[in-house]
Amino acid sequence: MSVDIDNLSPSHYVGIGASAGGLEALQEFFTFMPSDLGVAFIVVQHLSPDFKSMMPELLKKHTKMPIVSAVDGLTVKRDEIYLMPARTNMSISDGKLVLAEKSDNGESQLQIDMFLSAMASDQKHRAVGIVLSGTGSDGTRGIKALKERGGLVIVQEPSSAKFDGMPISAYNTGLADMLLPPKEIGSSLAGFVNHPLITNNDQSIKSSISENTDLLSELFQLLKEKTSINFALYKASTVARRIERRMGINQLASLERYMRFLRESSAEVESLGKELLIGVTSFFRDDDAFGKLSNTIIPRIVERAKNTNQDIRLWVAGCSSGEEAYSIAIILDEEMRRQDLSCHVKIFATDVDEDAISFASSGNYPESIIHEVSPERLKTYFTVKGKGYVISKHIRQMVIFAVHNLIEDAPFSNVNLVSCRNVLIYFQHGAQKRVLSSIYFALEKSGFLFLGSSESLGDLNSHFTTIDERLKLFKKLGNSRVPIASAYPLRDSVQSSQTSTVDYAQSRSVVSSTRAGSSSILLKIHERIIKECAPSCIVLNDALDAIHVYGSVSIYTRSLQEGKVSNNISDIVTDNLGVAISTALHRCQKTKKDVFYKDIDVVLADDSVKTIDLSIFLVKDNDLAPSSHFYIVQFISQDEIVSIDNKAKQISFDPTEQTRQRIKDLEQELLKKKQHLQITVEELETTNEELQSANEELMSANEELQSTNEELQSVNEELYTVNSEYQEKIFELTEANDDLDGIINVTDLGIVFLDKDLEVRKYTPIAKDYFNVRDQDIGRPFEHISHRLVYDDIVDDLASVNDNGKPLHKEVLTKKGDVLSVKLIPYKSVTTKNDIGLLVIVNNISHLKFVEESLHISKSQLRESLTSGSKKIGHRVQKEDNLRVLVLDDNAVDCELVNQMLSDIVGRQFHVNTFTNVGAAVKSCKKESYDVFLVDYDLGSGQKVQDFVEQLPAEKQQPLIVLSGYSEEGLDADFLNNKAMDFLKKDGLNDSNLIQAIDYTLERKKLQNFLGMTTYEQETIEA
Repeated sequence: MSVDIDNLSPSHYVGIGASAGGLEALQEFFTFMPSDLGVAFIVVQHLSPDFKSMMPELLKKHTKMPIVSAVDGLTVKRDEIYLMPARTNMSISDGKLVLAEKSDNGESQLQIDMFLSAMASDQKHRAVGIVLSGTGSDGTRGIKALKERGGLVIVQEPSSAKFDGMPISAYNTGLADMLLPPKEIGSSLAGFVNHPLITNNDQSIKSSISENTDLLSELFQLLKEKTSINFALYKASTVARRIERRMGINQLASLERYMRFLRESSAEVESLGKELLIGVTSFFRDDDAFGKLSNTIIPRIVERAKNTNQDIRLWVAGCSSGEEAYSIAIILDEEMRRQDLSCHVKIFATDVDEDAISFASSGNYPESIIHEVSPERLKTYFTVKGKGYVISKHIRQMVIFAVHNLIEDAPFSNVNLVSCRNVLIYFQHGAQKRVLSSIYFALEKSGFLFLGSSESLGDLNSHFTTIDERLKLFKKLGNSRVPIASAYPLRDSVQSSQTSTVDYAQSRSVVSSTRAGSSSILLKIHERIIKECAPSCIVLNDALDAIHVYGSVSIYTRSLQEGKVSNNISDIVTDNLGVAISTALHRCQKTKKDVFYKDIDVVLADDSVKTIDLSIFLVKDNDLAPSSHFYIVQFISQDEIVSIDNKAKQISFDPTEQTRQRIKDLEQELLKKKQHLQITVEELETTNEELQSANEELMSANEELQSTNEELQSVNEELYTVNSEYQEKIFELTEANDDLDGIINVTDLGIVFLDKDLEVRKYTPIAKDYFNVRDQDIGRPFEHISHRLVYDDIVDDLASVNDNGKPLHKEVLTKKGDVLSVKLIPYKSVTTKNDIGLLVIVNNISHLKFVEESLHISKSQLRESLTSGSKKIGHRVQKEDNLRVLVLDDNAVDCELVNQMLSDIVGRQFHVNTFTNVGAAVKSCKKESYDVFLVDYDLGSGQKVQDFVEQLPAEKQQPLIVLSGYSEEGLDADFLNNKAMDFLKKDGLNDSNLIQAIDYTLERKKLQNFLGMTTYEQETIEA
């Protein structure tokens, strides 16, 4: 049976970061999370390296989803929960978990950041990051990476977190899409991943977003009113994706409904604006690039300022929350200190987002920057403030923050360095040209430009030299003029979707309207002279795009085709002129000289042939090699008279020969391009490998540079996680033990737990009634413990049960005369099934035996009454008479009182000897025999009843009734339970209760004697 892998693949990958207090949050999160959502959950926690996590057992009660411990190379499947093992760092690649052994250097490692960043890179918009309870700031950098790649970010509402450090740090980035308590995350996440726009199940919604130009125009107007930014100049695809995300988050199924929501909620308008701005940045972002700045670019700028005695002026365009501006200020300050230079510095940090500028101006940053800034720089350029850091005053004074619109506002001037990173990629082509022309104007001669990794110079490439192509560092060449920003027409997202096809000849007037300085009267004169005297021609820039048309060239050009409009000369001219013009332009570019072709046949629209001459003139902006080049393509009819300085330069155009030569040139050029491409591909592959290796090394290095506070924080989080799991397990064990103890106590069983070596492990309170065991005896061999059982072979029986594993059951007496059921039972572990030890279970069954004997007696009495037989020994049908009683009390009055009571009992005769001294009583017992002892508990002179009993020989022991003027509760319970047959208080003592106690004691003694006999002896007596 085959398995459809696609059906197992998750629609989204949910990375969950949790630390201290995370157990409770995770349990609540999964309790309310649907088990069939179609997504995968990967839990990343701070775990102690020496602790075996109990998380699978603790979570399985709260979810139906399988819980899997992650292993290296494991393919992630939908509707499963993956837990990161201890002592590992985890990432993800191609949907498979990648585990690496955690560095054992004692330093804290940001495992949540590492995983979320890897997941963002691997899954992009299918990644979801959730930050739950924890201390510190782990996860903050990870959600920035998620946001850059279009992922969803959910943060636990801080007030619901046991430890709010991680949630607050994540929330303060301003990147959270949802802020919810754990129990509400499930329903919100389900609504998001099942939304038609997110699942791509409803293309009609996507079409409505791109086609409904009226609503889009209104949307852009709402955004402009709220943010003062014209987002219509942003790329249409970027705008559409962000709108789709916000519709998914807010669970709205149509653009019309979302527009109604925008009209009603100014907060949503602001959120959409923030979403479109994508203000993600960090300190010293891209170490290689900042290393190049620090080692190469900044030293040149400082050296030049030192030599010219001029101010240093830098511009950070699109500075967002200010980290990059301060980063450049720091490396600039470091270089000035190195060169021992004190120079006035102005760093213009601008952004269109007023909130971002306000935040950057404060210079306050969260503690998470310790993962971006080295400890040395933190110490030098930052001071601790609360739970964060504030930039030092002298660095803050170097930076001037201002709200500035790159597209619409005028640029700065005479700037040494412009940093404009990851801004241009969001603009339309026309807006990009405007911004680049503004930057070009702002830079001084030989100024430097720093772009983002996915950005390029476009048409201005010839005006810069490349310092590092990979790092996007460029240097301006000269001060040659370029078209000013207003020369590039802007077309917003709505207008660009409504572009129609027009004939090129009809559009030439629009193209020609871009010329600069057309208001000048001198230029008007020049235009008239050219129109009347010069042949028709097209002016090209160095990219061979038409930028100006003179005269009528409609017979040499083709109509515009359906699709994207191109001004390139190869797309404009007719097919029969294409080879001649491309060949002539190639020759002109190669030789840097004018080219003249004659006798070129042009097929007109009516199929007639017209012979013309073709001239290509090269025009330079100035004599510098890298200056801008322009080309004039001139069409000369045979009936036009044109003077050419050197007729020898004219070349008769042979289509076959020129075509052959052109093909040869193109083949050579293609070969060079292929070789160059191959080299570039190899370099990129090498660079990619180096970058991957460098990235791993950088992550490791960043982790090693964490402060001592962060290390302790991480250890505390690990300990708290361990403690939370232990507390949960202890609670469960406590409940189970309470239940077990309750059952044991109710059954009145005495149990002693022994290990395999027959040493005491623990015991129940009832066991102390039969065994002389105390807390100090835990771990002692059982044979060292004395007991009150008439069971001399108990140790041998325990050894036998331990060896053969068969339980043993016996009935034995206590020394007091009680009957006990003793069970010796081996027991095993519930989980491992291995032998643990033995149980000694003692149950007092005296009452059962008494009832049993009473039944036997009743049976005998019934038999005697039926058969008129003689009375058997042991039948209690008559009261004992002529009893010898010993009364011992240090109070002679009490002795006489007891004697008098016994004398007054009618029908009974007692022989009573009274003593007030223990010694005299013991001597009497040794000489004479007594049937019962009546002894006061406190015998005076520090002596008690125990002293009397201990001095008597075993054969002289008789049933003992204790008398006392105190209640039984304050006396020796152990002695009364084991040595005394009955207890009487002197207060309220009378002849009635005295004789009842004597009769009860004697009957009990007789029963004990009977039970102590063998079964044969008992049957003989009954017979």
